[in-house]
Amino acid sequence: MIIQLYGPLRVAAGAAEIELRLEGRRRLREVLADLPRNIRDAVVGEDGTPRPGLLIMVNDVDARSVYNYELYVEDTDKITIIPMIHGGNAEPFGPPVHPG
Repeated sequence: MIIQLYGPLRVAAGAAEIELRLEGRRRLREVLADLPRNIRDAVVGEDGTPRPGLLIMVNDVDARSVYNYELYVEDTDKITIIPMIHGGNAEPFGPPVHPG
């Protein structure tokens, strides 16, 4: 199974993706709990629930909106984890920058 990482998760992992081998079907929550610790702690809380502020997709489908994370995955599936990083108003730090 390929797990694609973006933003600070990619930096923490030192790679754009990691590979896990699954035997049979497993719940998505179980797979997320088995991520390497440096990634897992940013993805799931102590109770095993995915942290807010993440878009977690299975085969390009939003796993929270469609399945509330209650789905099974297999070794041939692809998981994508994207932190939803937002900017803010930069006015206090100087004038806005407008390209072009």
